[in-house]
Amino acid sequence: MFVTKNLYQNDESWKNNALGISSETIGVWGCLLTSATMMLNGVGYNETPVTVNDKMKVAGGFQGAFFIPCVLPYIWPNCAYRDMQPCETTPAPIAQIDAAVAAGKPVILQVDWNKQRGIQTHFVLVKEKKGDDYVLYDPYKYGGDGPDKEILLTSRYKYNGGKLASEISAVLWFDSYSTTPPEPPKVVKVPVPAENYVIYAGEDDLALRADPSVGGYLWKRMLIETELICLEPKAQVKAKIGVQGQWIQIQDPKGDQGYVAAWFVSEQKGKPASASAPAAVSAPKPGAAPKPAPAAAPSPVPPGALALYPTEELSFRSQPVIAPETLIRRVPTSEQLICLEPADKAISKVGAQNQWLKVRSADKKEGFVAAWYVKYAGGSTAQTTNASAPAPATGATNKVKTTVEMVSLRNQPVVSDASLIKRVPINYEFTITEAGGEAKIGANDKWIKVKDATHEGYVAAWFVSR
Repeated sequence: MFVTKNLYQNDESWKNNALGISSETIGVWGCLLTSATMMLNGVGYNETPVTVNDKMKVAGGFQGAFFIPCVLPYIWPNCAYRDMQPCETTPAPIAQIDAAVAAGKPVILQVDWNKQRGIQTHFVLVKEKKGDDYVLYDPYKYGGDGPDKEILLTSRYKYNGGKLASEISAVLWFDSYSTTPPEPPKVVKVPVPAENYVIYAGEDDLALRADPSVGGYLWKRMLIETELICLEPKAQVKAKIGVQGQWIQIQDPKGDQGYVAAWFVSEQKGKPASASAPAAVSAPKPGAAPKPAPAAAPSPVPPGALALYPTEELSFRSQPVIAPETLIRRVPTSEQLICLEPADKAISKVGAQNQWLKVRSADKKEGFVAAWYVKYAGGSTAQTTNASAPAPATGATNKVKTTVEMVSLRNQPVVSDASLIKRVPINYEFTITEAGGEAKIGANDKWIKVKDATHEGYVAAWFVSR
């Protein structure tokens, strides 16, 4: 269940306010704005449609009346925008929505509010699953609506068959980095050096953190080409630029101070990250045009292949090298990646600095991603290999429990969308149904045949223990 306070776009307090930079009003067209406001309050903020409207305008979060959700994390850093998934011509991804809602994550749905031909767009926030329906925080208040009235999606929005799979025409995936935003640390301002040495954000979403680590408090995210004044000596900064694991203390144009990852900045505006640090990059020799590589046969997916998700939007590269010519594209946090390295080798890399993983993307392309920006599809960013458990006592039932969230039960020991039966939470109990299955517990490249009260299938042995 996602818990927040009901807000309504047509509330008298703000319904006549102009939406974004347009002549439209929040009361008529502010459903996405209001749904996003409820979502933000559910992850620890205290906003109204008016305050979110005003802050989004300042940050460039509108095109006219069109609300741009990917701008939200630049203003509210505990909010993570994952993706918008259209499903107007395909069935809605109900299993994935169910899993997100069960995990308490915010999900905003696009529905059709009118029986006229075509989709008359309206956005609603999901509260919880109830039977075969979703209970909603509906941002439009109809007569009789209130916090205590239960609103079911297919009871109110039923112009395309009255089933969830057909009534939902798009999904906006969100997440948060913590249940509530952590308390910001106290800041002691550092004097700006007399030598004003400037560097630039080399990629969008560059994080400004309170400490020089990926776990440091997140002050904000910045856009590519943001000008950053260095608070360290020039020679010290130049030695760090483009180097994995190094951090640079800076001040942004608003006067906020903190640390940025040195491998995501550039000395020249408009140049990609680390393009100014050739010593740290295996780039082609000057003047030498890279030769196109011959088409390679697809790499086989190893037994027990890991399914991964980015922890934040990251680069998908042709080689495990940060350089402009290796970038294939940016991978959103909602895209599942399949690791093409044996699980016993890959597990030690997940979440580790300066490690790379060869993966297959959702569009069946192969490439490399930074291992320190991925997590298991089960929700963990690091995995400790379980020691083999002792054999159970005679007559004992062979039970195992999942060790991370959202472990997949599959109809065959293969990682694919087609093999997924369901995902289960941490500490979920299965019974082993194969002879010798207990000997596999904790093994990095094995699968165990198991069952619960309703299904039988396979689970990855490295995600279970006694």
